[in-house]
Amino acid sequence: MEEAERGGWAVPLAVRELIAGGVAGGVAKCAVAPLERVKILLQTRRAEFRGSGLVGSFRTIYRTEGPLGFYRGNGASVARIVPYAALHYMAYEEYRRWIILGFPNVQQGPVLDLVAGSIAGGTAVVSTYPLDLVRTKLAYQVKGAVNLSLRESKPSEQVYKGILHCLKTIYRQNGLKGLYRGMAPSLYGIFPYSGLKFYFYEKMKTHVPEEHRKDIIPKLACGSVAGLLGQTITYPLDVVRRQMQVQALSSSNLVKGKETFRSLAMIVKHQGWKQLFSGLSINYLKVRHL
Repeated sequence: MEEAERGGWAVPLAVRELIAGGVAGGVAKCAVAPLERVKILLQTRRAEFRGSGLVGSFRTIYRTEGPLGFYRGNGASVARIVPYAALHYMAYEEYRRWIILGFPNVQQGPVLDLVAGSIAGGTAVVSTYPLDLVRTKLAYQVKGAVNLSLRESKPSEQVYKGILHCLKTIYRQNGLKGLYRGMAPSLYGIFPYSGLKFYFYEKMKTHVPEEHRKDIIPKLACGSVAGLLGQTITYPLDVVRRQMQVQALSSSNLVKGKETFRSLAMIVKHQGWKQLFSGLSINYLKVRHL
C-alpha cells in the first residue's frame, strides 16, 4: 500500500473499508453457515427436519451429506456480501443527498438517516436478491434424502448443481420474474425492522449512564439487543420469504401464487402460528457466539 502511495496513487479509504468489511463479513458468514442452513430447513419445513430441532438437524445433515453439507449454499451468501454492502453504502449517501436537496427544510438527524437507510436497504436488496434466492434453494436441497425414512414426494432432487446453474435454470424456466420470487416480504420488512431497531437502540441508550454512552461496549450491546428485538418482530416475514423461495422444490402448494400477507395467513392456518417463528432461536445463538 505504501509503495502504491509513493507511486502517485492509492486505494481510496472507502474501497479499503469495503474490502475489509467484505472479508470480515465472509468469515462471519462461514462461521455461522451451519446454523443458517439449519434455520432455512426449519423455516421451509423440509420433511426430513420437521420436529428434529437444532441438534437433530445437525445429525441429519452430517449423516446424509457429511461436513460439507453444513455449507451448502453458503457460497452465494458470501458472494452477496460485497455488492450488497457497496450498494447500501453508496445508495445511502445518494438518497440522503437527494432528500436534503429536494426538501431543504428537512431536519437533518436520526429520522433522515432512518429514511435514507431504509430506502438504500431496499435498493441493495433488489439488486442482489437473486443471490439470496439461490442461497435458499441450494440450502434446501438435501443430498441423500432418499436414504431417510421420511421422504418428500417432489419431482426431483439436486435440481441445482451450483450458483450459476441455479441462476440459469430459474431464468430459463420462469424468466426474470422467477429470480425475484419471494422478494416482497423482504421489502415489507426493511422499514419496520430499521425503525424498530432504531427505536429500541435509542430507548436502551437512555438506560446507560451518561458517562458511558460513547463507550464502544455499551453501543455494541445496545445495537445487538435492538437488532434482535427488531428481527423477532419482523421474523414472520422472513419465514414467508423462505417458503416462497422454495415453493417450486416443495411438495406443498401452500404459498404458491399467493402474495405476502395471504401466504402469512395460510401458514398460520395450516402450519400453526409457531411456524412463523421456527428457527428464530438460531438468530439468538448467532449473536451470542459472534
